[in-house]
Amino acid sequence: MKRKAVAVIGEGITEKYYIESLKGLSPFIIKPQELGKRASSLKKLKEYIDKAIKDGFDEVFCLIDMDGKQEGVKKTDYENLKRKYHNQVHENKKKGEKCQTVFIETERCTELWFLYHFTKSAITREFSSYTDLENELHKYRPLYEKSEAYFKRIANLHKELTDNRSPYGSLQQAIINSANSIKSKERDGRTYTYSEMHFLFEGLGIQNV
Repeated sequence: MKRKAVAVIGEGITEKYYIESLKGLSPFIIKPQELGKRASSLKKLKEYIDKAIKDGFDEVFCLIDMDGKQEGVKKTDYENLKRKYHNQVHENKKKGEKCQTVFIETERCTELWFLYHFTKSAITREFSSYTDLENELHKYRPLYEKSEAYFKRIANLHKELTDNRSPYGSLQQAIINSANSIKSKERDGRTYTYSEMHFLFEGLGIQNV
């Protein structure tokens, strides 16, 4: 039986190295794809989605940082793209294959998901900037930085977040915090501090590891 193939498109190096660190934990074939320097380009995101559909992936997950997409033209353009692709099944008629695309949003960015591994106090806290969020994450992983040098040095980002040293990070806790952030967002009408990353792990078939 053919193994399910999943493309995970991230906006930058953080997502690329994080998804790389999840390989082997999922029963599926996972291919991380990074938008690169023009990470804010929705046109480029569309191109990557269309290519993944053409290449025959069964599912495409798009990891979306919501900072910068909350107002104005960027908000409108993002919502139009999301309407076209999110939870939609597209058919590759040449190959007779179907591919589902799912958008996974986090506000402000993926580092909030990392913080969810350590504390539930961040579920509804509003962060004024990326630096504000990173400073909070430094309470648990003081050496963390969004750089290729750091990601290469630690070798495995998932293990760095969940190893046994104090303070211990838990994927199970992150999944719970992520789900609760969405519940509280919907209840309170909040537009900040939430992550849908638990849906990614559900889609990848990864449990608490």
